[in-house]
Amino acid sequence: MPRRISVSCVVFGSVIVAAWLLPVPRAFVLAQPGGGKAGLITFDDKSALTAWSVTGEAAIDRTRGRGGKGGALKVGPGGKAVLTLRDKDESGRIDLWVYDDGAAPENAKAHRVGPRWGLVQGDGRVLAVGILYANYLGGDEGYTASACDGKSWYDQLFWLGVRRKPAGWHKWTFNFRTKGGLQVLHNDRDVSPRKPPRVDPAKVGLKGFRAIAVWGDDKKGAGQTIWVDDVSVALGGPVKSIPQPRPAAPRVEGPNPWVPVRQTATIYTEDAPPTTPEVDDLPLKTGVSQHGITWTFAEPARVGQFINGDWYVIGKATVVAVAPKPLYGRDIPEIELDRMDLERKVAHRVRNGFMLNPPAKMKVAYDSGVRNWFDPSLIRKLPVAMKPGDSLVSTISMPKGLVLAAPLRNKIERGVGDGSPIRTAAVLTCVARPQPPDAFRPGFCDRKQRIYLSRSLKRALLPEVARPKNMLPVGLCVRFTQRPWVGTCFFGFEEPVENMPQYGMEYGRVSGVCALELCTDLTAEQKEPLLINYVQVGIDLGGIVRGGHPGWSGWGGHGSGRKLPIVFAGLLLGDEELANVSRSFPKVSFGEDEQTAYGDCWTGAKVVFAGHSGIDTASGAGRSRNNSWGPYEHLHPSKWNGGNNTSEAYRRTCTGAGWVAQALALRLLGAEKAWGHDAFFDYVDRWMHEDDTEHIKTIKQATGKDYNKEWARHGWAWQEKEAFVKEMWAKHRTGPGMPPTDGWQGKHDDSRYRAAVEKMK
Repeated sequence: MPRRISVSCVVFGSVIVAAWLLPVPRAFVLAQPGGGKAGLITFDDKSALTAWSVTGEAAIDRTRGRGGKGGALKVGPGGKAVLTLRDKDESGRIDLWVYDDGAAPENAKAHRVGPRWGLVQGDGRVLAVGILYANYLGGDEGYTASACDGKSWYDQLFWLGVRRKPAGWHKWTFNFRTKGGLQVLHNDRDVSPRKPPRVDPAKVGLKGFRAIAVWGDDKKGAGQTIWVDDVSVALGGPVKSIPQPRPAAPRVEGPNPWVPVRQTATIYTEDAPPTTPEVDDLPLKTGVSQHGITWTFAEPARVGQFINGDWYVIGKATVVAVAPKPLYGRDIPEIELDRMDLERKVAHRVRNGFMLNPPAKMKVAYDSGVRNWFDPSLIRKLPVAMKPGDSLVSTISMPKGLVLAAPLRNKIERGVGDGSPIRTAAVLTCVARPQPPDAFRPGFCDRKQRIYLSRSLKRALLPEVARPKNMLPVGLCVRFTQRPWVGTCFFGFEEPVENMPQYGMEYGRVSGVCALELCTDLTAEQKEPLLINYVQVGIDLGGIVRGGHPGWSGWGGHGSGRKLPIVFAGLLLGDEELANVSRSFPKVSFGEDEQTAYGDCWTGAKVVFAGHSGIDTASGAGRSRNNSWGPYEHLHPSKWNGGNNTSEAYRRTCTGAGWVAQALALRLLGAEKAWGHDAFFDYVDRWMHEDDTEHIKTIKQATGKDYNKEWARHGWAWQEKEAFVKEMWAKHRTGPGMPPTDGWQGKHDDSRYRAAVEKMK
């Protein structure tokens, strides 16, 4: 028997469309030229699909109606159901209920198109909400919207931030307004409460719609089935306006900043110390420049340079101008605003920013494009009064569209993925008196302003082992360490692209390669520029730790590479606190240590990778992060869950292969005791010597994951870029005085690991 609905008014933008009083049979065709009608579609009998175009596995299921009564539209793998509503692309509102049982494929990171539902334009373009899987999407966790041609579902994606759990009925609303374009709601809540919206009407690409559709899981066989019920339709009139896309900056491949440089450095010794200049011996300048940044003083000031070339100013000084000029709020051109800028208040937007005495915390205010760690309360404006003990860190922002190479591997673009919005940084230091020519710059987070001297370097500690012919140019390592590594945060979100590595594994690789080159038979003159730069990096990182920073925890490939420069600098400078940093600061996190531990591995090894997120240094607990990302190698692969599989993927691709140079350099330096975490060394030995041929077969059989790739196998040390690392390992790991390579096979105290597993439960 036909239903009736009451007369109502539906508002689209500023246009009010009256809804007709209509009898709505279950198979009633709503579409009429001119639109303006409304109705409710249910699926209680077979006639409900009369007006729909159905292909594949799409039919009425009379047992699954919402509320436990009546039927629903069932769409299985490969199925599709389309309802044409009118012959024009106009405005309107569609409400429909979708039953999602929460099913997900075993590998939720593999590309796969799951069920979808949404609007169709006359030319075939669609905006659909659904379940999409990829290594960068959480399809097993939440929903994604796709704007495309109905075929290329990954063209334009909008992550909605709406969770799929708990399983059940979800109400979805597509409200295409006459002014303002498309709005998407989930359970009557706008999925885009922020700016820019998650579903940006300017990027949807629809001028209206004339049909609705439901697509089944593209995967045959084990694909997911969904149910749809209570489809409410209210058709509006012509669309009058849609937000236009903001102007886009042209994408340009920038220059590669990572080329070998010729830097010289005088070797100072205790036997012949340099003379410290008098104040009047220093030049009187109105400003100084470093790494493309110029600071201008209110009055001419006496200035000098530390041994690495960074400037200092004597006594009190006021910086009245910085170039490039810092920009704030509406001074930033619209074309330069990225997605993070648009989420912030106009008053909180900043470019080419600076910080006086940056805190040793995960808080910065250099650029409003910084994800996670941007703190607008730290924004400073000119003039800046400096006094002895102060450090001023200034930056140059990345323009939109510029693509820059980072050390060894990554490419970075502002506003794209996890890319940093900061191009470069430089440090200006204020001191009370002139410094010796061999003085290192004090750490930019070190408010005690400790001054180290290069004459104090214990250069005799540096080995002089034979270097292979494939060694990276030392000038390239000099360039890697030439500018300050000012990263106090995490994930590389705020790290200057032209200053330092951008991903944890590259951080570890650069740290290891530079230290390893300093252990070769390069001449003292060849080593000195790199030695000065590398020790300065260690001084800065040590100052961050001394300032109270929590450290750099294990998080996939992130968290590596910070400890080695600190230990190295401490050893060469005779600073016991830094040389033994983990004993000096026992709660500070370092990724290499948190991700390695002694324990019984399923392969028979006695040292394990402690998981994507490792073991928290401060608490001793395995870090699950609600994803089972902690210790797992004590389990046979047949017992691994999704989080364990994630950990194994990171073990094989983003961690151990980047630690080889670090471990070998520390071994050559005899610094194992100073490092203070033997499991790290034995794990790297395991990585380089354990035959995993049968292990990868077991893993594939148990999990379906195939690690039979050269770059995912034990023994890989990124030799396509650093052939000399593997050659150095082969030549010197078993050299005179070196410990055995089988420590990973012997029994050790595994109480830390066992406790971490227990605490993770």
